[in-house]
Amino acid sequence: MKIGVPIVAPNGMASEVNDHFGMSEYFAILDVEGDSVKGLEVIRDSPSLKEHKTPAQLLAEHGVEVVLAGGIGPHMIEELLDRGIKIFRGAAGTVEQAFEDYKAGMLSRAKSI
Repeated sequence: MKIGVPIVAPNGMASEVNDHFGMSEYFAILDVEGDSVKGLEVIRDSPSLKEHKTPAQLLAEHGVEVVLAGGIGPHMIEELLDRGIKIFRGAAGTVEQAFEDYKAGMLSRAKSI
């Protein structure tokens, strides 16, 4: 399973979660098997790039099935859900902490509005 996390800057599992999902330039994509992270890739997109995509488009193209987010607006929730991506809110701290909180069931699942 692939899990996407918006991050402030690329720094592996120590990357800080970006609280504003829709404005994130970087995303960590975790390749997860069971309860373990088997790999991590950082992807980048920016409104200033010629080939800019929405975060939902970008993550869907990379096979992301679950998103761990801090703050995320209703439009982006709908766009992710429309692509079959599950969203869990309340992620904070580092990517590692967000993943641990997700595994522990501490993040709340976002539903369609």
